[in-house]
Amino acid sequence: MILEIHRRYAVSPKQRIILYVIFLILGITIFVIIELTQGIAPTRVLSELFISPFTNPAQVLITLRYTIPIGLSALGLLLVYKAGIYSIGAEGQMAVGAVLTAWAALFLVPNYPPPIAIAISIIFGALGGALWGIIPGILKGLIGTNEIITTLMMNFIAYTIIDYLIYGPWRSPKAYNFPFTNPVPKNTQLLVIGDSRFSPMAFVIFIVMVIVSFIILNKTKLGFELRTFGANPKAAYASGMSFAKVVILGMFLSGMLAGIAGSIQLLAVHHYLGPKPWNVTEGLGYTAILAAWLAGLNPLAVLPTAFLLGGLVNGSFNLRAALNQPAGIVDLMTSTLLLSIISAEFFLNYSIKLRIPRGVSRGVK
Repeated sequence: MILEIHRRYAVSPKQRIILYVIFLILGITIFVIIELTQGIAPTRVLSELFISPFTNPAQVLITLRYTIPIGLSALGLLLVYKAGIYSIGAEGQMAVGAVLTAWAALFLVPNYPPPIAIAISIIFGALGGALWGIIPGILKGLIGTNEIITTLMMNFIAYTIIDYLIYGPWRSPKAYNFPFTNPVPKNTQLLVIGDSRFSPMAFVIFIVMVIVSFIILNKTKLGFELRTFGANPKAAYASGMSFAKVVILGMFLSGMLAGIAGSIQLLAVHHYLGPKPWNVTEGLGYTAILAAWLAGLNPLAVLPTAFLLGGLVNGSFNLRAALNQPAGIVDLMTSTLLLSIISAEFFLNYSIKLRIPRGVSRGVK
């Protein structure tokens, strides 16, 4: 018996949606089964994970709070994924965006009027994320360095930068047991709704970025080049397109969007930089990878997929708090769903067939 893997060249949108739904349900089922082995009633798991985050008004606001950074980072990732550039660096780009936002808020604009202070802080965050994105972009475009390795390594470098700052020059005098920076000034903090930390202004920024990303991808020369390199690299090279330019610009924009997500996390949610598990990114840069692929690399579809994953992240935190689950429960859920999406993507691109060689069934050696 021979296992054959064949490339698929045409998959309809309906088939794509069906396959994603099947594997997403499979991943959720595996997660629930794991929880059942801990003696937790399935109804409680389903309630905390899938019902409350999408139906309880207070929980919906928290779900929307998670939707924003997941969605912004996913928009950046799908731009480069369209070109066949597989960055996993949104987490680090969010972190560096938050660092530059903190610098601007704490040292540059603490006495500015709120609208100007907020705008400048977010601009610095966008530039920080863009800087962290363009470095692996240059390495990929000019010398062909594997972007998966460089973006992953730069995530850890970003964490180390935060650790250095909070243990060193930016450590708050009020931080005794755990190292933190001073909170950003009130004039730089985004207005939020109650304890949910959901910022309507941040949500508006997210919606605007969805529209901008769609326009970039579908109505500009850069978007056309990104799509061409992803669909047919030989044709892109033959038509004179510069891969280095496309990679560098794509990674710049990708990092910029993740940097804005980091800014919002700091100005609306955390207000200070701290160590894990109080890290400003909360691991949402990795969740954004799921959102981008689940959206089929379509900017307009990022809104519902980010909302879905934001609800699941919210639900997993609820599950952890309500049932005294370990901190790793959130990472377990995210990794289970990631494997599900990767599996779906494989079967969207390849088919598997089992073939019995001639003569085997007749007993011929």
